[in-house]
Amino acid sequence: MRTKAPFRLYASAAILASLAISASAEPPGVQMYRVTMTHVKPDMLSEWIDLQKNEVMPALKKGGVKSRNVFASGLFGNSYEYIMLEPFDSFAQFDGQGPIVKALDQPGAFRLNEKLRKCIVSSNSYVGNRLLEISNVPEDNPTFIVSTRYRIAAGKMDDFQALVKSDLLPVYKKNKVGFVVTRRTLGANTNDVTLSVYYKKYADLDGGPMLTKLVGQEAATKINAKFNGIRTSVETVVRSRVADLSF
Repeated sequence: MRTKAPFRLYASAAILASLAISASAEPPGVQMYRVTMTHVKPDMLSEWIDLQKNEVMPALKKGGVKSRNVFASGLFGNSYEYIMLEPFDSFAQFDGQGPIVKALDQPGAFRLNEKLRKCIVSSNSYVGNRLLEISNVPEDNPTFIVSTRYRIAAGKMDDFQALVKSDLLPVYKKNKVGFVVTRRTLGANTNDVTLSVYYKKYADLDGGPMLTKLVGQEAATKINAKFNGIRTSVETVVRSRVADLSF
């Protein structure tokens, strides 16, 4: 299986010129993230985690990365799958050296990448735009999240976002439940949107989906019916935040 290096050198931002996304600064109401999804070899998991803790994280911090959140699936999702989210403000930063190279120089970054490469099955990255105007982002990090990825019908993205803003967001805000909407862009299907709900403990999964528990079955059914013909569910996974690999 072909494997991509998880911390490869950044490509030139010139490839972005043909896309309807600002390459100089993040769009209004959006927080951009570089999202890296990595599948680790089961027999190399301990080594990969050690590398992340002892070499990758210190290098990222030294190289200027201000924060990173790492989530793992497995209990209800793909085993040995890790997703790493690093916020950024401008595509211009990818024109220079990556943070690993800045911290370790080119030979050091190559050696680290080689050690990481031996631990993984595959790794891919894409840009995720967190849509702040239709999200309810609490200050505290979640214990875990339930994320549902939807594929939005062609030409229906504005309708989808309007319904989230009018019918879903008020419910989560009223009940002080973390709720994050992220649209995939570069490196992924741009019609894919992920809705993530924050949870504190697994017992909160009892009783059905969060929306149903907050508004009742009848109201939840009516709300979901409004999305018919607009979205198609692709997958729903549970991801636990890995505090030791986040900063």
